[in-house]
Amino acid sequence: MLNNRLRKLYSLIGCIAFALLLTACNGKTAASYGTVTSKGESHQLIVSHFQPANHPIQTNILEGLADDLQEQTDGRVTMELYPSNTLGDAGSQYDMAVTREADIALSVYGYSPGRFPLVTVMEMPFLAETAEHGSEILMHLYEEFPEIQEEHADTHPLFLYSAEPAQIISKDFKIQSPEDMRGLRVRSPSPTANDIIESLGATPISMPMGDVYEALERGVIDAAMVPFETLYNYSFHEVINYITIGDFSATPFFSVMSSKTYDNFSEEDQRIVDDLTGIELAKKAGSVYDADGEVGLETAMDSGVEVIELEGKALTRWEEALDPMVEQWIEEREKEGYSAREIYERAMELKEELSDGEESLIKND
Repeated sequence: MLNNRLRKLYSLIGCIAFALLLTACNGKTAASYGTVTSKGESHQLIVSHFQPANHPIQTNILEGLADDLQEQTDGRVTMELYPSNTLGDAGSQYDMAVTREADIALSVYGYSPGRFPLVTVMEMPFLAETAEHGSEILMHLYEEFPEIQEEHADTHPLFLYSAEPAQIISKDFKIQSPEDMRGLRVRSPSPTANDIIESLGATPISMPMGDVYEALERGVIDAAMVPFETLYNYSFHEVINYITIGDFSATPFFSVMSSKTYDNFSEEDQRIVDDLTGIELAKKAGSVYDADGEVGLETAMDSGVEVIELEGKALTRWEEALDPMVEQWIEEREKEGYSAREIYERAMELKEELSDGEESLIKND
């Protein structure tokens, strides 16, 4: 009888030990996917994005956010970064946050065409003056318009930001007026840019940025719509003679957190996440592109590239030429049931309100 009791006792102890081991294992697995919720326990967040590991968006922005989160949560929250589309292609990043394949995802809105019709207001011509300026406009629009918030309702946005606006570069064509665009073959960065180019009487050509250098050099395209940073990062300064500065269109980006991940944080950790993200981090992300843009423009000018900066009456001619394209965007969104005109007009108001009043990029002698 004693032996039976001992066997039962040993069996009970074994069951308890196994249950404790299983609980510990489950807790470890949950932590690795950011599901532990109590203060004092860990959240290891899986962060997926399309930029290379050495891009400043990772080294300056995401790694900086990771350090700040870890410090302010006393090590409770850490981030594990997966760059270069390691976990999924650029077009699937947003869905990865929705389904929680990643706790945080970052990519370009344009890689999910048709999904964010109101965010494309940022691609309208003559809106964003710099990447930081555009990022601030986008965050204000998100905060002010429930319709834009609804486009992101299946995630928790962290910071929405913009690349620097695209300009027009060319090898053999000095582009000063809208009429100078007629008949040209122009590399386009997006569907909205296609509309801009077509409205000016040119033919949009879609091609990867890596192919633009040779296409310009060989005359496959006559011009390209690109941001300043490409002049340096892709060495376009070597194959062009002209830059027309008009801030023709900007590319918006998102960084969003899985709603399930955010909801599983304690209130204190949610507050920390919110305090560390938002408009200030968006502006900082934009400044990454502006810094490279300054280098690109300086490099081109040092190489003898002629710069045409559209101002005053010269710019007005371009605005008038592209007014029908803007109206078409508004009408299409209005037919879809959105208050597109109000959003566009507010965006243009924010352009002036948030402008830092910088002097012309080009100094006259």
